[in-house]
Amino acid sequence: MYEHPDLPGEKERTIVDIGRAIGFIFQDQQWLKKVLIGGLLVFIPIIGWLIIGGYFLRLIRQVAEGRDLPLPEWNDFGGDLVRGLKGFVVGVVWSLPVIVLAVCTGALGAVGDSAGSDAPRAMAAVLALAGNCLSFLLSLVVAFFQPLFYSRLAVTERISDGLAFGAIFDEARGRFVDLLVVLLVAFVISLVASFGLLLCLVGVVFTTFIGYGMTCHLYGQVRRRITGTQAEPFAPSPAF
Repeated sequence: MYEHPDLPGEKERTIVDIGRAIGFIFQDQQWLKKVLIGGLLVFIPIIGWLIIGGYFLRLIRQVAEGRDLPLPEWNDFGGDLVRGLKGFVVGVVWSLPVIVLAVCTGALGAVGDSAGSDAPRAMAAVLALAGNCLSFLLSLVVAFFQPLFYSRLAVTERISDGLAFGAIFDEARGRFVDLLVVLLVAFVISLVASFGLLLCLVGVVFTTFIGYGMTCHLYGQVRRRITGTQAEPFAPSPAF
């Protein structure tokens, strides 16, 4: 058995609980098994990735409802696949401006490479560079809104809620600081998780999975702070 504090009430904190997000995974007595399963699914192209996405949506929903432990069980692969597919659709729609701009930038690069003179080639290179910079900025904007559209989808499992742009923009105005903190912390987590490369390519799979779990906890916290849901007591997971 393990001890852990209940998730704090929303009125008790001014920002999301970063420490809780970083440490909660390791409080589950079965965390190693669950992380290993998730890491192994990474090696199954497309289907495995969608299942992982659905699993993380379940985790976001748990946290949004005030329960972060125990971690979701790997007992709903079919449901996770469907949820992951919905998450993929929502993510692609939000990323459409970035995708379109990336295609245009790639086309400019190809035109520049095929140009016969230096002037058109230089112009294409400048435009391609500007396009890449704009793509990066747009990617940051999408990442800024991710906690909102993914958590809406996680709670209701309706694609339309993940694409409710007006409602999401309204929510963002009231949670700007939280969203900015989550964006920065998620970036740091991704950098730390990449150190799994030092363990070898296999190691980065598992550290990245843990990193995504931490980030999803932050997403769930943002949703819980918006809805004002209070934490509920939960039972510890059984031992291995």
